[in-house]
Amino acid sequence: MQNKTKTILTDILCEIAGNLLIGFATYNIAASADFAVSGFSGIALLFYKFFGIPMGTTIFVLNIPFAILCIKFIGRNFLLKSIRCIAIQSLIMNYVVVLLPQLSMDKFIAVILVGVLYGISYALIYVRGSSTGGLDFIIMLVKHRFKHVKTGNIAFVLDFITLLAAGIALKDYEAAIYGVIIVFLSESTIDRIILGMNSGAVAYIVTEHGNGKKIADEVDKICLRGSTILEGRGGFQEDKKDVVMVVGSYKDIYQVQSALKKSEPDAFIVIIDSKEVQGEGFTIRTVAGEED
Repeated sequence: MQNKTKTILTDILCEIAGNLLIGFATYNIAASADFAVSGFSGIALLFYKFFGIPMGTTIFVLNIPFAILCIKFIGRNFLLKSIRCIAIQSLIMNYVVVLLPQLSMDKFIAVILVGVLYGISYALIYVRGSSTGGLDFIIMLVKHRFKHVKTGNIAFVLDFITLLAAGIALKDYEAAIYGVIIVFLSESTIDRIILGMNSGAVAYIVTEHGNGKKIADEVDKICLRGSTILEGRGGFQEDKKDVVMVVGSYKDIYQVQSALKKSEPDAFIVIIDSKEVQGEGFTIRTVAGEED
């Protein structure tokens, strides 16, 4: 019971923090910089600019029909979390960020700041197994009807439509281009935060047969990481090789690489990124709700 209460409180705190960043980026930066923003936030921003309708109200009203349509085929837990998150976002947009001053700055700096803030905010919400609704709901509806269509393609088309509409409404196509940059920055930031939680690097060290154990022991001393010795064979002479595979953080792999340059200058080393590292010796950080 205590763990469940703690989880719910953590979810709510992350949703509040994330929506504060979304509200600040949208109202206090984007609104004064006059560039387009994708999604329901972008639509709400246009309604605010042209009709003076509070952004939180527009976001909440737009989400209601899509949330109802999604009831049948998304999880109850995810739907309830999303509705709570939408309500929090609407309240923050209407009553909190409006108390803060709108910032005036160079437009390109504003674009970068909005993109990064969006990325951080959505990552905070997504890792807790929630959503701000909006285009997420529409993507789910389209995906349910057209299962063969890739989610990324649906998202691209929806972002393109909202940004193009905003560019036409604002009579400024540069504003739409800035919106594309924001989408790219936010998606990159989200990926970096969410995928980067369990990311690392893998080093493959190819050395002479029988030398693998020596390198494995050296790796253990350098960064306290275990390794796996694989059997290899040269492609030209077909001579036996030892291939030592080491998985660790970027810092670990850098230390191994630096040390082996001195102790094993003839070793052939290949280093690749790893999007996900799990298992013994690694902390596994899961996205909340993955076990549901």
